[in-house]
Amino acid sequence: MKTFDSELQKFSEKIRLKVSERTALRERILSYMEYHPLPKQKVMSHSEKISTETYVTFNFASMRFRVASGIFAVVLLIGVPLFAERSVPGDTLYLVKTGVNEGIQSQFANSPYEKVTFETKLIERRIAEARLLASEGKLTVAVEAEIAKNVKGHAEAVQSGLAELRVDNAEEAAIAQIAFGSALEVQSAVLDTNESTSATSSTESILNVVNTVREEVVIDQVNATPSFDSLSARIESETTRAYELFETIKKSATPTEQSDVERRLADVDRTIVEAKELRVTHEADATNDLATALSMIQKLILFMADLNVRETITLETIVPVTLTQEERIQIVRTALTEQHTLQVEVEKKIQFTTDIALRTKAVTGLTMYTGLISSTTVALESLDVDVAEVRLAEAKAFMDDLVQMLSTVVIDEAEIHLEFASTTVTSIATT
Repeated sequence: MKTFDSELQKFSEKIRLKVSERTALRERILSYMEYHPLPKQKVMSHSEKISTETYVTFNFASMRFRVASGIFAVVLLIGVPLFAERSVPGDTLYLVKTGVNEGIQSQFANSPYEKVTFETKLIERRIAEARLLASEGKLTVAVEAEIAKNVKGHAEAVQSGLAELRVDNAEEAAIAQIAFGSALEVQSAVLDTNESTSATSSTESILNVVNTVREEVVIDQVNATPSFDSLSARIESETTRAYELFETIKKSATPTEQSDVERRLADVDRTIVEAKELRVTHEADATNDLATALSMIQKLILFMADLNVRETITLETIVPVTLTQEERIQIVRTALTEQHTLQVEVEKKIQFTTDIALRTKAVTGLTMYTGLISSTTVALESLDVDVAEVRLAEAKAFMDDLVQMLSTVVIDEAEIHLEFASTTVTSIATT
């Protein structure tokens, strides 16, 4: 007997929807579901579902659980990374510092210049970690080798960033290279102190890596000098930053440190003024002077910004005082006075020399010496300090040779009959 159900089933098996029909039907159903959602059902908490005392239950909707979860999240997302920043190689959180923290920080370095700056900072961090471990006698050979490898890797990343930057902006690349060289010079000076090593730890291999990279940077800088205007713009911003930083450290700096920083800032300002005046006649020399000023100000910033650097080396080590012309003149004059005292002693010894050959040789050397002293005096009178310093250095070299040559001659003061202050080389030669 045929029933309606059986006939309907047979008929339905023969019917098949087309692909376009199935697609249209599916879209209509989804559209209906989107605009006619099911009413929200009450979700039972775990404590409502399991009321037996056999189990320990947590009410995820409770305030206590939310507070605890929030605290845990804060510790995990903020506390751990902060604690990791103080870690050094060998600590549990060191991988968080290098792998997570620094990885996130690197994402903010969008431009090649920022990448170069960031990688330079990482070099400074690795060296600081090595110095800390070395000072505590915990820098093993293996850890030192690993840090040296990391420093080299960061340096290669800087070089790669500089190469990329040269393609887009050669001026900015040259300025970035000056900053990189300045940072390496400071770190080299820091590593080259006795405080960087102990009886059981050494940072020598790290220092070798830094110095090798420094040599490469110096070679590259010869062919990569930025323009005068680009240097002026960067120096202006860096000088402003240096003065602001100086104001922040005044409270903690000693009077000597404050005086030293103020002197270097004055040296930079004077160098800039002199470079602008020199540009009128010798722009290439003026540009080199500005590059030197930029390096000075950047090393000064590193010195002020890093307490560990200030505690390890003196400012004179990385940023020597730039003498004014008046100071240079006074130094030459003082040196001439000292040389005159030595000359009197040498003349006395020549008088008491019994070795004729030695006397002849000494008199010849003294004649050349007095000629150089005379040239120094003439240059000084004409305010040609450069020439005066060169001639003085040559005269000092002759005097050192004379003192060494006559070191075995003994003077008998009781037999001195000449007034050596007015003795001439000619009178000595005829004695």
